[in-house]
Amino acid sequence: MKNVNDYEGSTDNEQIEAAIRDRRGDAVVIPPRRSKRSPERDWWLLDRAVTLPGNTTLILENCRIKLSDSCRDNFFRSANCGLGIDYPERVSDIHIRGVGNVVLEGADHPRSTGDSSKILGCPCPRNFTGAEHPTFEDRHRHSYGTDAGNPREAQRGDWRNIGILMANVERLSIENLKIVEPHAWAISLEACSRAEVRQIEFRARMTRHIDGADHNNENQDGINLRAGCHDVLITDISGTTGDDVIALTAIVSPGKRPGGQLGYTQIMPNDFSKREKDIRNVVIRNVLAYPAGGCKILRLLALGGAEIHNVTVDGIVDTSPDEFHTRTTVELGAAPGITGEPNHPYGEQLEQSIFDVAFSNIVSNAERVFHVPGGLQKAVFCNIINRNPNGKGFVIKAPNLLKDVQTFNISASRTDEETK
Repeated sequence: MKNVNDYEGSTDNEQIEAAIRDRRGDAVVIPPRRSKRSPERDWWLLDRAVTLPGNTTLILENCRIKLSDSCRDNFFRSANCGLGIDYPERVSDIHIRGVGNVVLEGADHPRSTGDSSKILGCPCPRNFTGAEHPTFEDRHRHSYGTDAGNPREAQRGDWRNIGILMANVERLSIENLKIVEPHAWAISLEACSRAEVRQIEFRARMTRHIDGADHNNENQDGINLRAGCHDVLITDISGTTGDDVIALTAIVSPGKRPGGQLGYTQIMPNDFSKREKDIRNVVIRNVLAYPAGGCKILRLLALGGAEIHNVTVDGIVDTSPDEFHTRTTVELGAAPGITGEPNHPYGEQLEQSIFDVAFSNIVSNAERVFHVPGGLQKAVFCNIINRNPNGKGFVIKAPNLLKDVQTFNISASRTDEETK
């Protein structure tokens, strides 16, 4: 094994990168920091992403890794992707393994937060526009970033705000990490396969307390699977997120955009003649968490002709306080006829976009356990409880678009299928 403390560098990044270059088939171990450069701290401070080539095992051993205030980048990124790389070539065997208490923590004063739809603001209170009667968009259009107003820097978030970003990786594992205040999504996988994400704890709430005031930190999802992901296990997830805890989003956007461009949350190109667009063969289990920002625990979204299928979900416990009720625990799909709407510019969901899915052993505290705004085919739901005394089991907007859907053992104050 290669111990990062045994390597020299003028920065923490250089030390870690030197060990990775010298790995020669060995695992690279990042223990608590020990350095003569700045002995006053025992945590690692990153100024840029640590990029991981294929055939890399990174063992994080009881360490804390923090982004510096000058870092507008990921914690870790697969080395096949990045700025100006049009098409990330397939790599294999990247493993990030935490041992003991491992913490990945966002910057104290992030340069940028949120996804590519968010405009930077600094300061950035919840109602940044100052509207007398703020809409949802007013409250969530902006996200904190010290780059706000700098004409030399991008004024929207992008893929650099993601904590761990992996693209086109086969045989991938990420396990036993606590991710605190990520700048946007904590983990995002694009076109990854044979992957495992396990024992991840999140600490985020979509609001950051910085310099004595609360500021928006938008899009703090936990785990995102994007178009082309398949054969993935997600298990033993806990804590709180700002946005959705887990999201499977197969979105086919129009045009032919190269990969590696700033201004986008995805780093892969959107030329789906070269890669898969569907998400398939996913197992999600043992989720004990809630979205402190009021979003969903799980979301499935397939737009623009993409599909999501062969998904099994077993064991979700909404751990929110009794008085905290999100709108929805699990959302499946999007409403029909949404082409051109601002929130979904990628085309509508087809009737057959989500199918062959099974949900079991779910305890919710939301207004509704399941929201199904569009089509759904060949689905099974069983052993569902909504502990919210006023909570519903299902809200279904288009019952005529449901085919071969079965429900068993549903306990909620309203168990009928509602269309309002």
